[in-house]
Amino acid sequence: MDDPTAIRLTGHTAACPATREAYDALRGYLDDARRALRGDPDADEIVRDLEAAVGDRLDPGGDPVTGARMTAILAELGPVRPAHPAPAEVGGAVRGRFWCRISEGGWFGGVCLGLAAYGGFRVDWVRTVVLLLTLVTGGLLAVAYLVGLLVLPVVPTVADYERRRDAPRPG
Repeated sequence: MDDPTAIRLTGHTAACPATREAYDALRGYLDDARRALRGDPDADEIVRDLEAAVGDRLDPGGDPVTGARMTAILAELGPVRPAHPAPAEVGGAVRGRFWCRISEGGWFGGVCLGLAAYGGFRVDWVRTVVLLLTLVTGGLLAVAYLVGLLVLPVVPTVADYERRRDAPRPG
């Protein structure tokens, strides 16, 4: 038998010993739950509740949880399904990336943060490049930046941007 690993679950201070097989089963269950709940605004809270429910069924001071025991616990909880399944879309196309400004964490209107989210870049690199190009072009890029401030839609957070990006395309 391989060495037990410690599993720390939401709502429980003590770690529970578990085999690698049990850990992998739990990780797979929680990953599947996150995928099933993608787009649900309460997804993080639901996954935390699932972790707490698993932790309630484990004995932190006892023997390591085996893969079979973890599988039985997860079967008892059942599969995770979204409360409001997304309506079937024609082709199931997602919206995809889109240009926007992101207000939370933005310095001057969030244009650079929106560019970073769009391209998957680090925001500090985008800000550095924009600053250097503004200096090199003699301020011409600042005009484009101001146009972006006026034209681009505002999204409150990066998480909201990702949720909208991954959501089905509006009909």
